[in-house]
Amino acid sequence: MNWSNLKALVTDGDERPALAITRSLGQRGASVLVGAERPDSLASSSRYCDRHVTYPSPYRSPDAFDRFVQELVERERLDLVVPVSDVTTHLVARRQDALRRHTAVAAPPFHAFEAASNKWSLLQQAAKCGIPIPRTHFIDGFAGLQAQLPRIDYPAVIKPARSRMRSDAGWLAGSVHYAYDEPGLLRLYRTTGYLTSHPSLIQECIVGSGIGVFVLCDHGRLVTAFAHRRLREKPPSGGASVLCESVAVDPELCRQAMRLLGPLGWHGVAMMEFKQDRRSGRPVLMEVNGRFWGSLQLACDAGVDFPFLNGQLALGHPPDVPPIYKVGLKSRWLLGDLDHLLIRLLHGDRDLPDTAPSRLQTLCGFLDFFAPAVRYDVWRRDDPRPALHELRQYVKSVAMSLADAICRVRLRGLPASATPREQQAS
Repeated sequence: MNWSNLKALVTDGDERPALAITRSLGQRGASVLVGAERPDSLASSSRYCDRHVTYPSPYRSPDAFDRFVQELVERERLDLVVPVSDVTTHLVARRQDALRRHTAVAAPPFHAFEAASNKWSLLQQAAKCGIPIPRTHFIDGFAGLQAQLPRIDYPAVIKPARSRMRSDAGWLAGSVHYAYDEPGLLRLYRTTGYLTSHPSLIQECIVGSGIGVFVLCDHGRLVTAFAHRRLREKPPSGGASVLCESVAVDPELCRQAMRLLGPLGWHGVAMMEFKQDRRSGRPVLMEVNGRFWGSLQLACDAGVDFPFLNGQLALGHPPDVPPIYKVGLKSRWLLGDLDHLLIRLLHGDRDLPDTAPSRLQTLCGFLDFFAPAVRYDVWRRDDPRPALHELRQYVKSVAMSLADAICRVRLRGLPASATPREQQAS
């Protein structure tokens, strides 16, 4: 297959996986169009981006986004469309029959993506398959909370039943919260709009290291798999990986993944997020994401080029799966790691286990810029502009946070608590 004649659209240009996809396809000679809501983006800064396109917001104007992509595919005669985020994957997967009249689509079947996006039903199915899950309570808005209160243990982890929720104003983004007692839980639900009006989950707090299992499937059949363990995360209590290491795939975790994804006829990439429960020692399934993940560059560096393999699959070609990959390779998201450090220094050790590194150890770990077997997922010597773009955006965001904090102190008498920017992880 001659990739030099291929023309691809990669969405969500400000996401790190979009950068990894752009580099992967561009290095093979493909002409990569990077799309985003703004006139420039992280991935479009790459030397491997042929052209940037600015599209209507898929979050605020999903119908306009749909029309834009359809018209772009037809006008540009694109060969491949690669959605990146939950929202764009939802929109592209929903319209893939219409899009496939003109192009290949690297997205799972819509019914399968919807099933994986519903955390509650997916966890129920996992339990039926014998996969360990956290003790979980389903909460249907604030009205459904009262009946569950006597059953909840603390600390509790609270998350929306879907990472992205559709509303009249577009898509809402949810996040993970913690509650340490009943008054705090009630206060959280009263003050967080999407918890009040949308279904959510309250789970026991599982303490342990994070394990990611990443798969590529061909209509429910496993093609290849990759795994990493999380060494540092943002926030430190659990979130996007900022330092991770490639590890050998645990065969049992791979079997668990396929027990869930196989019956859905999964086609394309997916990630399974586990935590190694410190109490029992067994991995516990936390969630499944039916899209590319934040630390995608690590898999590519280790030898499992998921963007290329997924592109081959979408175009109807047998993927060139490598027989092995590098174990022990580490990937570091430097600015995310800086956020991790600042959160630890400014906000202390709450939500962290006793075994967590001290603040001094965290600082020393951050300052170790030349640790062996570490690669930086944004900074590349042969492709430096994305790192410069990300740094500019980071500085701008921190400056805006500081200005906002100063205004709040002056106008409302509120305490200043400027925080680093929050970037989306998955």
